[in-house]
Amino acid sequence: MRPRVTSRVTRRHRRRRLLLVLLASVAATGLFLLVIMMAYQTGLSQQQAERERLRADLQRLKEVNRILNEKLAVAQERLEGLAKTYAELRAAYEEKVVEGELAALVALLEGKLEEGIPPERLAFILRNATAESGCEAAVETARLFVEVPLARGRRGSASLAGGRIAVTVEGQPARDEGGRPEAWFDAGAPVRATLTLIDGRRERIEGTLPVTYRLLLEDREYRIVFQAADRRGFLQVTLQRCGGTAAAVSSPATD
Repeated sequence: MRPRVTSRVTRRHRRRRLLLVLLASVAATGLFLLVIMMAYQTGLSQQQAERERLRADLQRLKEVNRILNEKLAVAQERLEGLAKTYAELRAAYEEKVVEGELAALVALLEGKLEEGIPPERLAFILRNATAESGCEAAVETARLFVEVPLARGRRGSASLAGGRIAVTVEGQPARDEGGRPEAWFDAGAPVRATLTLIDGRRERIEGTLPVTYRLLLEDREYRIVFQAADRRGFLQVTLQRCGGTAAAVSSPATD
């Protein structure tokens, strides 16, 4: 009897263990499937969130693109307006710009005005300017020594027009064969003349001889010519009286 009972108990234990193993396998499989489902759902949620983020980014990019296109259109419109304005200004400038000799005359007038010469004096010159010189045949001449560094102190001035015009001239020294400076000026190099006028003005002239200069003083025009004299180191100044007002012509001190 005892062996049968033992055999039945043993079979019962085996069936119980088998059932437990089966239940454990089913539970493990279910747990595994649950983990898979959870991971799948998590993946779906993350994918959905990523799609939403990408959709929002795309919407923002579309809005930025729209704004940039609007700004570009405004900028192009402004650029076209500026180009049109520039073309109009350029055309107006080219129509009114002063070039060549006229530009040089305008610059000269501006310089004289800045020096303090009254506009009416300049206007007088322009009104009385003619194609002909209108200068008198008689001339007044003076000879003066041209100042150089090695010959300071010598008589280097002259008076013209009855003392109305004082002239001084500076030059560059001539050089000997060894390149050493001499005590007289180089007649082929530029000279600098200063005219001190009776009204307090000073006119400065620079150039290579011969130099011709026109001057307006007391409503009279003077033509002054600087040229080298026959004597070494000296310069000759020639003055001619040209057109002027009636008052200036009748002035005994002028003539």
